[in-house]
Amino acid sequence: MSDAASEVEAKTTISITIDGDAVEAQPGDNVLQAAMKAGKMIPHYCWHPGLSVAGNCRMCLVFATKAGPPNKPVIACNTQVVEGMEVETKSDRVKAAQEGVMEFLLINHPLDCPVCDQAGECDLQQFSYDYGRETSPFVEEKTQRPRKDLGPLVRFSGNRCIVCTRCVRFCDEVAGSSELSVVNRGEMSWIDTFPGLELDNPLSGCTVDLCPVGALLDRDSIHTTRPWLLRSTNSVCGGCATGCNVNVDTFQDEVKRLTPRENQAVNRWWMCDEGRLSYREAHEARSGVAIDGQEATVLAALERARAILGDLDGGATVAVLGTGFATNEELYLLRHLSSDGPVGLAYRADGPTWTGKDGFTISADKNPNREGARRVFGSSDLAPDDVQSELTAGNVALLIVHDAIPGGAEWSPELVTAAAKAKHRIVISHSPSPFASGADVVFGGLHWTEKDGSFVNGKGRLQRVRAALTESGARVSDVEVLQELAVARGLAPRVLSAAGVFRKLATASPSSFGDATYQRAGDAGVPLPGAEDTVAPEDAHSFYPAGPKSRGHNRANDEQVRGSVHRKSAAGYGTTRGDV
Repeated sequence: MSDAASEVEAKTTISITIDGDAVEAQPGDNVLQAAMKAGKMIPHYCWHPGLSVAGNCRMCLVFATKAGPPNKPVIACNTQVVEGMEVETKSDRVKAAQEGVMEFLLINHPLDCPVCDQAGECDLQQFSYDYGRETSPFVEEKTQRPRKDLGPLVRFSGNRCIVCTRCVRFCDEVAGSSELSVVNRGEMSWIDTFPGLELDNPLSGCTVDLCPVGALLDRDSIHTTRPWLLRSTNSVCGGCATGCNVNVDTFQDEVKRLTPRENQAVNRWWMCDEGRLSYREAHEARSGVAIDGQEATVLAALERARAILGDLDGGATVAVLGTGFATNEELYLLRHLSSDGPVGLAYRADGPTWTGKDGFTISADKNPNREGARRVFGSSDLAPDDVQSELTAGNVALLIVHDAIPGGAEWSPELVTAAAKAKHRIVISHSPSPFASGADVVFGGLHWTEKDGSFVNGKGRLQRVRAALTESGARVSDVEVLQELAVARGLAPRVLSAAGVFRKLATASPSSFGDATYQRAGDAGVPLPGAEDTVAPEDAHSFYPAGPKSRGHNRANDEQVRGSVHRKSAAGYGTTRGDV
């Protein structure tokens, strides 16, 4: 074989030119993918890496040729790269083609950006600014299309729909439910459900994430807060053991919505509706701080708790009750406090497993950190029976209850009755707890959206949980309370951050946590020893944002965008000045 032939056979990339720059593309990539991987933006609406190619918005028009100078317009999303291809994406003729597409998309689009929930994270709004014309020759009356609720979570505004069909393809190809279809023809086309059906599959909220305009809106958060006012925090959903990566969006220290964040090893670009709405638990009935049943300050409660721990004999039995909603750091501190005492763990009841057409799975295990509990304690099947037996026998000097389950765990009445036999009782609970009655000290525990720490999902991937709510009122973090107890007991020299506690945990349990650190876990998580999931952190993110709205949402969080700016109107006609 000649050297030239060997070189061709060994070559694993395709050499193309985009706007005069040499780009190495992957075989099978289309021009849009190759450009985006090279950091070159080509506007598009209908294309998404998690869906099939539709090619119906035509916004990604570029000029390309297989050999020689670019000589014809093609849609970048449905044109595969070939060796030697030359592509224009920024020339005057490309811009003219894209302007023409925008003009037709805006003919029937209403000028209602000031009242549209999508404003500030809308691709049509941004592309109108970037590629739209200043004026339009069309004077015809705009076509009116219906507005309706497609399902319990999704509202449809037909006048805003550009019929990109992302939502239709998602229901067909990912959810596998096929409730949506394009009805009618031409300019009277829009999206609707089949007669007698609702858009109520377990992933229906993802259609809102996918919509590049304001046609599909989340009924749960509609007309609540402008996107540019939201503060977004990378975290992990606490709804089940899948551990979907999410953005926790807050305003004035209140969670307004959860949206999926891309992680190819966990949830790709999706999340379920149950997890999406789980943020509501953060604002439901919460446990307060009390001493002997009377409302107290956190400082006074900590002082009383320290006194209780300081008075215990060295050999006194400390029993611990925890849950599968506790972070790894909290579980480690509970293990530390119990020493050789009995430990019991409670879990939220399992539900059904649901698997979509593309393999996305909603875990039957509704506890975000059961696997973490197994790795911290050596077993996740620590029923509270041993704790109950020791309590009944009157052998427990101190019972520490840490109930992180929103709404509270389902503790048996017999266990709650036996708890009264403990000499002292300290309760840390997110929701009002049956153990609080008669307890020496009660602390209000935090919701997972308020915590810094980590979970291990059902496939053994360590993932960071970050505090999105920071003003928790008369509360202190569960990790801080547990460390104060450990310091008072003489088990720890000082109070550490969650990262410091995790370092101690990883050092104490190398077979379970290996060399994992917060830094290694980053935003994508890291597989632990023996994990079913082996995807490295650097391979968990693709070239595409975590959701179509992320491009707009990132712009909305930019400080320059928050200020008063002068720009074209969202529909591409005229100008506006004001806070966008």
